[in-house]
Amino acid sequence: MSEVQTKVFRVEQFRNPEIAPERRAELEAAEAEPVDLSTEKILAEAKAQTGLADFGSMDFVERLQAIAGEVARNTNLWRHSKARMRGSLVKAAANRLKNKAYLDAHPEVANEKIDRPIIIVGLPRSGTTHLENLIAADRRLRHLPVYLGSEAVPTPGEEPGPDGRDPRWVRSAAHWDRMSGNPIMAAMHEHSPDHACGENELQMPDFTTYQWEWMAEVPGWRDYYLGHNQTPHYAYGKRMLQAIAHQFPSDRRWILKGNQHSEQVPALMANYPDAYIVQIHRDPLAILQSVLTMRGLSILSDQKEPDIKAHVDYWVDRIERMLRAYLRDMDNVPAGQRLDILFGDVIADDVGTAQRVLEFAGLPSTDESIADMRDYMDSHPRGKDGRVVYDLSGDFNLDVAALRERFAFYREAFPYKEEVKAG
Repeated sequence: MSEVQTKVFRVEQFRNPEIAPERRAELEAAEAEPVDLSTEKILAEAKAQTGLADFGSMDFVERLQAIAGEVARNTNLWRHSKARMRGSLVKAAANRLKNKAYLDAHPEVANEKIDRPIIIVGLPRSGTTHLENLIAADRRLRHLPVYLGSEAVPTPGEEPGPDGRDPRWVRSAAHWDRMSGNPIMAAMHEHSPDHACGENELQMPDFTTYQWEWMAEVPGWRDYYLGHNQTPHYAYGKRMLQAIAHQFPSDRRWILKGNQHSEQVPALMANYPDAYIVQIHRDPLAILQSVLTMRGLSILSDQKEPDIKAHVDYWVDRIERMLRAYLRDMDNVPAGQRLDILFGDVIADDVGTAQRVLEFAGLPSTDESIADMRDYMDSHPRGKDGRVVYDLSGDFNLDVAALRERFAFYREAFPYKEEVKAG
């Protein structure tokens, strides 16, 4: 694997999350202009953007209201945070309109077969994205690229530009340009248009998935989502994957991934009964320090008084819930269709572990496959965009020994390597 000289990033503000007086004054001045998070206005704007009016089943409005209402009521969020979330909700509603129009125009989408997909499962920041992209380098497979995860179907009337680029790709590239302007985000999580992404994003127009928890502080939404059967919403996401397969016909099998799957194994298997499930297991303390830092950047930016303790409490609890749910439900995967691997194995031998996954799924290891993956590793060397230094106890005031005890149940099931040390 190629080695590169990497920039090292350190986020110091978690210890003393003060906002500079001039920046606070600027933000407070913007508060005078309200943000309308009513479902009526969100849906009206989505209709205006697309020229479409049929959302299909309107049961989603209750879910939209659960998210939008919670954000609207949060008095600790700056206006720019609420406006950004509103934009995301409008986009999801607009996508729902376009999805319905496409499915109505192409009823044959229902006949598209998603045959024996390989689905990478694992908690956020556990190496799922890296493993998915590495396996996706094998030319026998196909993956869900970021730009199609963002917009599964074309906007009616849009055509490729003079350069032949899909307008969806162009919008996704512009979004990544904005995201990667923050070098820490670029170092932590690539989201370029052709990069493989999680198919849970296809559920966003149905206003489901834990993805919304990454976009705002919505504990009420979490409880709502966990309190409802997600099987029909997984069916919605699968139908949109079929719509993508319809647009881009191929006999290649899918390589997919989703962090949410860890706590939704029954819903996942109900919709993909012939899937090969690969769960990555990583030290939950390593997961936590990365999650707390990555999501914490938004806390620092979005909250008037950054509540780091509430942020920490939320995600420590969230990670524990996801791990316990996986242990509870993992045997829902039929014998011979589940492979549990350790994050340490991926780090020690990326390509070898990926080849092991392929063989588990019935695809023999070949010289061509290994070459494809080595080419990917050469073009994506570890640390090419920099690396972030974490300090779980110093930044977030957490007791490493106490966390070890709290998560002992998980290590008893899967003996991962401990990556975070006390002190």
